[in-house]
Formats: sequence, C-alpha cells, structure tokens
Amino acid sequence: MTDEITIEQLGESIKEIERFLSENDLFESEKIQQKAVGKQTVVRVTKDLREAWLYLARPVNGETYSKEGVIALLEQNGVREGYIMSNISAMVKKGVYERSIKVAMAKDCVQGSNGRYEFTFDILENKKNPKIREDGSVDYTSVNLLTSVSSGDKICTYYPAVQGTPGYLVDGTVLEPAKTADLPSLKGKGFEYDDFSKSYYSIIDGKIDVISDYEIQIRNVHEVKGDVNQLNPKVEFNGDIEIMGNVESGAVIRSTRSITISGVVEAAEIYAGGDIVLKRGIQGSNKAKIVCNGTLYADFIEHTTVKAKGDVKSNSILNSEILSDGKVILTGKRGTLIGGYTHARKGIQCANLGSSSEVKTVAHVGLETKDYLKNQDVLKNDAYLRDKIKVILDRMNHIISLNKVNPLDQEELEELNDLNIQKNDLTSKIKDNNRELEIISKIVEEARCAEIRVEEHVYKGVIIAIDASRMPIRANTQYMVYRGNNGVIEGNVIILN
Repeated sequence: MTDEITIEQLGESIKEIERFLSENDLFESEKIQQKAVGKQTVVRVTKDLREAWLYLARPVNGETYSKEGVIALLEQNGVREGYIMSNISAMVKKGVYERSIKVAMAKDCVQGSNGRYEFTFDILENKKNPKIREDGSVDYTSVNLLTSVSSGDKICTYYPAVQGTPGYLVDGTVLEPAKTADLPSLKGKGFEYDDFSKSYYSIIDGKIDVISDYEIQIRNVHEVKGDVNQLNPKVEFNGDIEIMGNVESGAVIRSTRSITISGVVEAAEIYAGGDIVLKRGIQGSNKAKIVCNGTLYADFIEHTTVKAKGDVKSNSILNSEILSDGKVILTGKRGTLIGGYTHARKGIQCANLGSSSEVKTVAHVGLETKDYLKNQDVLKNDAYLRDKIKVILDRMNHIISLNKVNPLDQEELEELNDLNIQKNDLTSKIKDNNRELEIISKIVEEARCAEIRVEEHVYKGVIIAIDASRMPIRANTQYMVYRGNNGVIEGNVIILN
C-alpha cells in the first residue's frame, strides 16, 4: 500500500517547486502570437524585462514579413521600448527564420552626481598628523595649527550637481536615476565668490579655518618674527598667535585662539582660548604657567604648571604639575613622566613612569577630590529640593481639595499664594541644580573608564591614584595597566603581542 500524501505535504511540495524556479530564474514569460505572421512565431521576454527575443516562423503560402508588422507584433506582446532596429530589419530583409534573435534591450539609467567642493588645501592637514620619529616620539616641530593663505589665493571650486538620465525596460517601464542636489553656498569671512569660475578666493592674508561643512573663516594671524623678551615681554591678540623665536622668562602671552611657538619657552605665562603648540618645549623653572581651553602639544615640559581642558601630549614631562580634563599622553619609547603631580581625567599613557632614583611621582586619573565632593553635594541638594517641593505640592493639593467642599477663606487663599511662590522658587532652583548635575554627570562618565597604562617601566617611588584611592609602588615593575574597581586599584600585566 502506497503512502497517501496529505494536503499539507502537497502545499509544501508546491512551495519548494516555486522556490526552485524563482531562485534559478527559469520562470520567463513567453507570449505566442498565433494570428500574426505564423502560428509558430514566438516573442519571448526575459523575467527581468531587460531583453526581448523573437523567433520568426518560416512564411507559408507566399506570405511575407514587414518591419512594421514585426513591431506591431512586439507591441501586442508587451515590448514597447528598446527596439534593436538593425536586427529587426535584418530578420525581415534577409529572411532570418527559425532562430531566436534579440530584438529589444533595456537601457540602464545614468546616475548623476551631487554638488561638491574641491578645496585647494588639505582641510585635514593639521595638528592631528604630526611626524613620528623612528623611536616613536613625536616631532613637534612638524605640528601645524595654522593653514595660511594669501590674498587672491583660490580656496576652492564648486562643481554643481549633475542630473542623471532615465533608462527603461523593454515593456516601457521608466528607470529613474537617483535625485541629485546642490550643496549650500559657503558661509564665513575673509573670502569672496567668483560666479564665472565657480570658485572662492581669499581677500586677506591670514589663517584659514574650516568651522563646519559649509563655513570657512580666514582670520588675521599675529606673527612675531623674533623672540619675546624683556624688550617685548607681552603679546596679546584677539585671534591666533605665531611666534617664530624663543619666549624668555617673564613674558606673558594671551590669545583668544591658538598659540604656536617655534622656539624654546622659559618661565613665561601662556594663556590660550584654543590649542597651544610648543615645538621646542618649555623649561619653566617652577615659575611657568600654561592655561589652554584646547590641547597642549609640547616636545618636553619641565618644572611647569599646566591646566588644559583638552589633552596634554608630550615626549617627556619632568617635575611639573599637570591638570588635564582629557588625557596625558607621553609619546615614543622614551615617553617619560617623572616627578610632580599629574592628573588626567580620562587617563594617562606613557612608556616610563617614575625613575630609577625613586623620585616621588604621583599619577592620578579619574575624579579629583573636588569633583567627587561636588558630585555628592549636587546629588544631596537634588534630593533635598525634591523632598521639599513634594511637601509643598502635597499641601497645595490638600488646600485645593477643600475648595470642592466649601469656598476657600481668606487665610487659605493667602497660604495657597505663599505656597505657590515657594513652589516657583524651588522649581527654579531644581532647574539650576539639574544643569549642575548634567555637568558633573558628564565629568563622572568621562572619568569612569580612566586608566594608567605604562608600556615599559614603573619605578619604585611612584604613587598610582585613581579617584579617591592611592597605591604606592613598592618595587620596580614593567608593562602594567592600572584601573579602579569599586574603590580598589587593580594592576594587570599588559599582554604583549
């Protein structure tokens, strides 16, 4: 007795067959025109509608084919575009019978292009790409914060959007190209647009800055060709400053933007609203002070106090006080951090930490004590304010509920008014506290994953500090990474490749 197939099994079998035919592209449509020029004439259209083929039966009884008749036949079978007229004509004139000939073919659409700017300078060529020496240290003389242009220099050329060209399938379906769009005009200062050449040109000498995708500013740069010394001890400028020479002790330099110094810096004070580059480093004699809202780049830092909103990057730091809201990174195989106090909220990375002479060196990452206490105060204040406003709101709701029974008397109305004033005052304080909470929460989050990574030597005399925890190094060690874990400092060996 043969097994009977169920309805479910039959359905699954049909699905498998259809899936096979679909995946192997065997399911082409064939339309046979029985009444036209021959009973066996066949028009075959591929499934993707990209090609049409014609098989002409051999004429009988003195019948003939015409080009117009063949085209009419194709149209009756849904072929309306892409005729290959040379093939159709040849089939008719030369009597090409009983062979499948391609008679129509799709045409792909031609994609257009969006508008684009072509700059005449490398907008990425800046401080992020200094030269690296063979020993891995950074050649800070190659760091360049300034991309200079002269009046009349071409900044960039704009190439407008080009629209694409539609295509089609053999059934007449139009293939539309993707839409293209022009870019906004450049905004900014210090340049002008020439409509004839579709180009932008500088109208002043200065430094070019890309503010955003479509905003450029060219600003004047204050250049000091020589040294800053006792004869010229103060340099202040609302913009960028570039000093070609040395900066001697006692000098004060202030800039609202970046400062670049090519020579050696002594015991000076330097303040910048942006980044600072000290190409030859600083020997501060315990009197120098550097404050910047950006990143500090220096060949070396010795006996100097530094406060940076961004990172501090150097080849070596000796007996200095470094406070960074970012990272402190000592570059190269000799990247050393010796002596003093170094704090970096987001982490410290160096080759050597401390020295064989056991100089006291404090390396701290994460939250400073003041940040930790600030966080606790803001959280406590938030809880206090919310508890207080809850009491006031409960009382206000109670008084309002009394009004449903009897109209409020004068005393109740006055109390409600006083409570409302207190509510508004507390609401304002909660908003202010929330802003502080957002700031301190960001600081806490940035410090959360801070680590101290030492890729060569950690010497006795070093104090590893993470958040509020401290761990003295009792013996020399190597290849270590230190992280905080619930108030405990954990040291792990770096796995070398």
